[in-house]
Amino acid sequence: MRTIVANTLTGAVSEYDWPAWQSITPTHGGSAAGLFAFGGDTDAGQPVVSSLRLPSTLRESTLKHSIAMVYLSMQGQGNVQFTVHGAQDNWTYTFPLRPAGQTRCPVGRGIRENYLGFGLSNPAGQAFTLDRVEILTAASKTRRV
Repeated sequence: MRTIVANTLTGAVSEYDWPAWQSITPTHGGSAAGLFAFGGDTDAGQPVVSSLRLPSTLRESTLKHSIAMVYLSMQGQGNVQFTVHGAQDNWTYTFPLRPAGQTRCPVGRGIRENYLGFGLSNPAGQAFTLDRVEILTAASKTRRV
């Protein structure tokens, strides 16, 4: 059973496969396994892994697009993962966050797609704040198919 919890103040959404919640209040959740307090930096002792995905959208023209660079305005520490979602394939890149709050993620130059979507995750569960994602794309001069 999957439980989806939404924070109505921040818009954050969490999904849980465990435990099978029977009741939830703003501060606690109850199940057959016991009573659990919400809050803190871990989830039952496990890191809180965040994942966000932007939908795949059709680029402005029918020419295939490549990605020149990805720039992120992001606060945090450690490494995060950026994923490029194409029509058939996904490409994931790990990059370090910089203390200045501005970082870049170089991606593979062989990606040529019309539909591109993007995702970001923190596999180690470290805290981060994301303010902006800027994707620089370049259209092919001739390639449409």
